[in-house]
Amino acid sequence: SSQAVSEIEKRRKRLLWRAKCRGWLELDVLMGTFAEKNLGAFDDARLDLFEEVLELENPDLFKWFTGQAAVPEELKDNEVMASLVEYVKSDHGSGLHDK
Repeated sequence: SSQAVSEIEKRRKRLLWRAKCRGWLELDVLMGTFAEKNLGAFDDARLDLFEEVLELENPDLFKWFTGQAAVPEELKDNEVMASLVEYVKSDHGSGLHDK
């Protein structure tokens, strides 16, 4: 029925929740907002890539997003990671800042 939520919708909701609940305010806001804007258009392949990013450690993500460290080679092929980095630059000008 049209009432049934599709598997991909369930997955998007779950990933959105994970993006917003990282326990690190700047990343919760940043990744949650990115997820809200983009997950609706992501297919399973891109959701897989986003899930890969969600598995990464907060301190690492923060360093990459703030430009304190370069994104490692193995992540350069992840187009969702690249989109996130671009999103941080466009949304936060010079990037995130340590409070």
